[in-house]
Amino acid sequence: MTKQNNLFLATLDALHKSGVFEDIILIGSWCHYFYRIYFNNAPEIPAVRTMDIDFLIPNPAKIHKDINIPEILRTLDFTPTHSYITGYTKYEHPELELEFLTPELGRGKNKPYELPKLHINAQGLRYLNLLQSNVLKIKYKHMMIQLPEPAAYVLHKFIIFERRKEKSKKERDLLAAKDIGEFLLQNKTQRKKLLEIFHSLPLKWQKTIITNIKTHSEVLFDFLSKK
Repeated sequence: MTKQNNLFLATLDALHKSGVFEDIILIGSWCHYFYRIYFNNAPEIPAVRTMDIDFLIPNPAKIHKDINIPEILRTLDFTPTHSYITGYTKYEHPELELEFLTPELGRGKNKPYELPKLHINAQGLRYLNLLQSNVLKIKYKHMMIQLPEPAAYVLHKFIIFERRKEKSKKERDLLAAKDIGEFLLQNKTQRKKLLEIFHSLPLKWQKTIITNIKTHSEVLFDFLSKK
């Protein structure tokens, strides 16, 4: 894990120095690394157990300057892997795999979203606008990092976990959402955010969350369904 952590932080540092951090949001399980810091190393926040680094590019993208992300990643020994079927490119290293995602809006499309100013493309996925709309900024060393609000992170996991094809990842996501969600209920401010974000969602999304929470977290189910 030490090699992974070092590479993860080196990747963040390189992207920070490029100036791209104001345009992207760290999502996925590596958020746990910073949530633990934000909540004073709370043991209830699960440790990171994944090789995947996921960055969210907001849609519509508001890229401020030209930044050659593939070249930055190349200096860290990430290798681009291109799928000729989907047209999507991700970046692989023996320790980590990095992907760029973006909210798929409207009718969507069957090809990646091109981001010429960053020299990359991003995979469009549903429900990511929930994370895009609820951002937490954390100061870490010399960097300002954008993450989803923990409450938004939890609700998003309960919406999408059934879409996970890999069983181990599905179970890991579900457990993380349960643990973090139940931890947030202990904090008055986080309880309020959980409710506010939940009630800001379309009713169909709310119903999906309630259905998925019902059989996995009694306390979260009671909290969200009775308000």
